Amino acid sequence: MQKAKKLLAEYIPQAAVDEVVKLLYDHKELYLKITRQRTTKLGDYKKINKLQHRITINYNLNPYQFLLTLLHEVAHFLTYKRYGTHIKPHGNEWKQTFSKLLQNYIKPEIFPKELLPALQKYARNPKASTAGDGDLYLLLSQYNTRQNPNAKYIFQLQTGQIFALPNGSRYQLQEKRRTRYKCLRLDNQKIYLIHQNAEVYPINSNKQNENHT
Repeated sequence: MQKAKKLLAEYIPQAAVDEVVKLLYDHKELYLKITRQRTTKLGDYKKINKLQHRITINYNLNPYQFLLTLLHEVAHFLTYKRYGTHIKPHGNEWKQTFSKLLQNYIKPEIFPKELLPALQKYARNPKASTAGDGDLYLLLSQYNTRQNPNAKYIFQLQTGQIFALPNGSRYQLQEKRRTRYKCLRLDNQKIYLIHQNAEVYPINSNKQNENHT
């Protein structure tokens, strides 16, 4: 258990470590794996078999986002144990389970005071991703250790905005589809779906026009 505490202390707020370790140790069949950064998701839950369940979380999340993501995925596991598979992944059963679990952690010794009102609001009706709650996601992003001043989250852009991904490819934002955005890639005129968590680089329309003259 001490090894688990030491490991988790690197990723979540110190005041939450004991409670989270106890939560995980109460469910021996649940395994936590910390993974590389993934642009399509912050974490996930998967049933391996009847005796094994796995949660993965991206290593590069700030402590508050890491804890929220971990609780989000634990709620999937707890919902499965209680209700089985014949429910919606982020339906009422999951929302109720996650809300109740999250309430145990919304404390000033765990989260900064300025996050508490947004967390309380979020806990009353959790969304499938924290990025679904733009206000909360932006508040959480202020605690990222590596921030690019030119980057924005795709949900901050307006329809029609031209932007670039970190690899340099350029797109035009068209419309939202659940947790992804429909975007037109400019170099091949094909449609792509980009996750709402994606960090992008807005391009000024005047600069875009200059590049084509």
